[in-house]
Amino acid sequence: MDFVKKRKADENGTSIVSGTSPPSPITPLTPEEIRKILEPFTKDQLLDIIQSATLHHSDILNSVRSVADGDISLRKLFIRGLSSETTSDTLRILFSAFGELEEAIVIHDKNTSKSKGFGFITFKHVDSAMLSIREPSKKIDGRITVTQLASNNSSTGDVSLRKVYVGNVPFEITSERLLGFFSMFGEIEEGPLGFDKSTGKSKGFCLSYI
Repeated sequence: MDFVKKRKADENGTSIVSGTSPPSPITPLTPEEIRKILEPFTKDQLLDIIQSATLHHSDILNSVRSVADGDISLRKLFIRGLSSETTSDTLRILFSAFGELEEAIVIHDKNTSKSKGFGFITFKHVDSAMLSIREPSKKIDGRITVTQLASNNSSTGDVSLRKVYVGNVPFEITSERLLGFFSMFGEIEEGPLGFDKSTGKSKGFCLSYI
């Protein structure tokens, strides 16, 4: 090796040994090696990495979606404040703009067949549900409605959490007056109950479902 070649080899941090073969290409990390690198990371660090990768790579988005779609609580929405005119077809047409649906239904009273003023939407994919609740307030058939994840709404759980009982109600008070009072705190799903059907007078108590 002449002086010039030796100097270049030294500057590059490499040496040329006569009679040796060039090194083989480095193979990619194995899944086990990648896992070992990631194990010390905090939850927030991992979320930041996955979030960035999901935004820029469709294959990673599909992988995240396939796992998240398994949890229906992330895909099912509760819509309250619906007009009595709103039908399941109305909800289906409106929410299909955000993605493919599995279900769109307005809940009706079993006895009267009248709408209870709320319904449910279930999307096929979780990202469609996220897009649809960016703006939770939507005007449907002239009514301002509220859309949220069904898992966040007490109406899908124990009705006792939404039941309001009031005692010592004056006999002369009307159901319209009570309805007006309780409506100040939210939409009334049913009630007020506790009035005699024949006379319309209070029985001394009332019961409402909010």
